[in-house]
Amino acid sequence: MTGFASTSGAEESFLACSTCPPMVVIPAGSSVMGDDSSNFANEKPARPVVISRAFALGRTEVTFDQWQACVGDGGCKGGQDDHGWGRGQRPAINMTWDEARAFARWVARKAGLSCRLPTEAEWEYAARAGTTSGFWWGDKAGGSNANCRDCVAGDPHPYGTKPVGSYKPNPWGLFDMSGNVWEWTADCWSPTHAAPPPNEENCPEKVVKGGSWYYFSAMSRASARAKNDARAHSYNIGVRVLCELP
Repeated sequence: MTGFASTSGAEESFLACSTCPPMVVIPAGSSVMGDDSSNFANEKPARPVVISRAFALGRTEVTFDQWQACVGDGGCKGGQDDHGWGRGQRPAINMTWDEARAFARWVARKAGLSCRLPTEAEWEYAARAGTTSGFWWGDKAGGSNANCRDCVAGDPHPYGTKPVGSYKPNPWGLFDMSGNVWEWTADCWSPTHAAPPPNEENCPEKVVKGGSWYYFSAMSRASARAKNDARAHSYNIGVRVLCELP
């Protein structure tokens, strides 16, 4: 485990191993999950979220380079299609939910920590970064904040992913929590927030968060959510890893 290091901002960085995703320490605190003013019923009702302990979350979506390190070490399945957009620092895509979890287990082995996919509540808490608006920067998508269908001002919609970190980070130092690719979470899909999601590891549909390059900005808000078959992969879905801190 490489350990903690101060950064130029208020956040602390965390590096599990030389080839693992750089992480940011997310502070304990409280927030809300969902949005009662949303046009989408699946974001309602908004409910309080309390994070009692700090955790570490990937500063960016897992890249193809990071995924390939896991493949080379025998921890992950390879062969993910990049759809011709390039690999390297672009987000790894086209992995199933189980394959995403395998990457998290590999990071755990390298770090000597308990690492996994974030829950929906943890993901949204980190995406909000202490804010209450639709996006961390406000309620309007703007023209230079994210990679989504209507997020790029004055230019044709960029078909496909962009290298991670192409836009400004949120106040807690996390990049691309809005747009670029959806991200797998640990949770089973539930149609609303009226009750906690079912705690069934083998449920067929999982929650994805964050929106993607293909979708309009409404789906890149912190509260937006969608479902995907856990057995399926997509050029719209990637992964971000959470590690619990000692």
